[in-house]
Amino acid sequence: MITVGSTHLPNPIEYSVTLQDIDSENTKRTETGLLNRDRVRAGVYKIQATWLVTKAQLSLITAALAPDQFSVTFFDPTTSTNPTKSMYSGDRTGNLKYYDGNNDLWELSVSLIEY
Repeated sequence: MITVGSTHLPNPIEYSVTLQDIDSENTKRTETGLLNRDRVRAGVYKIQATWLVTKAQLSLITAALAPDQFSVTFFDPTTSTNPTKSMYSGDRTGNLKYYDGNNDLWELSVSLIEY
């Protein structure tokens, strides 16, 4: 479902794709509530993904997301296509979900944001 560079990531347990518009600082509402909009870019992708993974899979994902910029090929449910976009990783959150002394299971959540 998600490939970062040449690394195929495990399938996430949660996955959402958002297309957002970016407005300039000149976008604001008037005193009467009308919007004066100055959209500078439309259709910017943001992917929110969550994985439940082993420590080895966690290392694979975090290594793929380490560069400041990378290409991402992903499934876009808004268009049923597989675009490739230049992205960066937003905040990454890791939570330990299971540990028994020998095995562990991690939940990793990340935002991937188009440049």
